[in-house]
Amino acid sequence: MREKSLVTTDNIFADLGLDDSDEMVARSDLMSEVVNLVRKSSLTQKEIAGILGVSPPKVSSLMTGKINDFSNDTLVNYLTLLGCNVEIRVLPQRRLSRSVKRGAIKVKRSVVKRRRVVASLRKKRVASP
Repeated sequence: MREKSLVTTDNIFADLGLDDSDEMVARSDLMSEVVNLVRKSSLTQKEIAGILGVSPPKVSSLMTGKINDFSNDTLVNYLTLLGCNVEIRVLPQRRLSRSVKRGAIKVKRSVVKRRRVVASLRKKRVASP
């Protein structure tokens, strides 16, 4: 007997039928960036909490991927506090087909600058008492 297969898109949230799937993908990408920076910095959750101005349990929620606890705005703020430059661009909508009439939200990652940001975070560790 053959197993049934399911064709999916690149957006797991759309596959699950969520209305705000584009926003959820953007939030997931932002959260992933914050978590990657924190992990690579080798700082403790307490030190990261001090940098972000939140409690250590909030950092724990972040590190365990509790996506519904954080808004896109909050995650963008965390990225700036961690030393990233965040750029938001508004572009004309591209038509994918005649039936698609919505815009899209995307997070573009810059791998080149990540090393500098991590180095900056490690310096903050040395500078803090």
